[in-house]
Amino acid sequence: MGDQPRAGFVGLGRMGLSLARNLARSGLPLTVMDAVAERAALVDGSNVRAATSLQKLAASSDIIFLMLPGPREVRQVALAADGVFTNARPGTIIVDMSTVDVDTVDLLAAEARTRDLRYADAPVGRLAAHADRGESLFMVGADAQTLDSIRPLLDWMGTSILHCGPAGHGTRTKLINNFMVLCYCQINSEALTLATALGLDLDRTLEVLLSTTASNGQLRDKWREKVLAGDLTPGFALTLGLKDLTLACQAATSAQVAVPMGNTARDMFRLAASAGYGANDTSAMTEFWAAMNGIEPLRCGKDGNRD
Repeated sequence: MGDQPRAGFVGLGRMGLSLARNLARSGLPLTVMDAVAERAALVDGSNVRAATSLQKLAASSDIIFLMLPGPREVRQVALAADGVFTNARPGTIIVDMSTVDVDTVDLLAAEARTRDLRYADAPVGRLAAHADRGESLFMVGADAQTLDSIRPLLDWMGTSILHCGPAGHGTRTKLINNFMVLCYCQINSEALTLATALGLDLDRTLEVLLSTTASNGQLRDKWREKVLAGDLTPGFALTLGLKDLTLACQAATSAQVAVPMGNTARDMFRLAASAGYGANDTSAMTEFWAAMNGIEPLRCGKDGNRD
């Protein structure tokens, strides 16, 4: 691979674009590609070039990162005849940063072994705003040697690299993480809607909730900045939250584990998506539940402070 690996990055959506931009700051040769070809131009740097095909990107990269919407897109990009696995040189490291199902990550790990490729799954934690600042967290499934090889590149994109075990364990950990995150979205939304219906001041209510064990990361880090400020632009789109909850519930079914709270939260996300909130941020669940209960949109005081 040499002292200066050549990197490839496929998938320049809301999260992927920020990650690729941070990786570009490393100065390493970087080839980028997205289904919307024009997005490649949004990654700046004299070391960055856009690929016109997956074959060309794979052939010119030592480490390839995938950041795609879900299992279908990952399988297509990775395993199609014109995809990354088929066209990568032996020894190339493939790092899937997407959130996919257990079957997909295990399939990719097995395919990598048969093709003499190295594989890691490194799904991303924290919010899109953290990715913008280069503060992402990575849940890595990989052998120790592969982790050592990709760690310097992950360091350019984030601040926390957590080794979860062998290939596939990063994805399994991400499913558990998002299961909890998205269930909090539903709980937060119901609780704040009820607080408003009971005539409570939201700022004072939040001051209490964030000072007790009721606090959670979504409520603490996101709600004031997003839905309670009237900002529903997607940092983590509700449709993607529905996808991740569905993957976690499917994993539970395969493992013969009952997750009634998760199943309920998934159904509520499906209702919100059907009601037209799918393109909004996951915090828009609060907007949805306020509307469902005939309550005006919930808002905190200006700049998150009491009026």
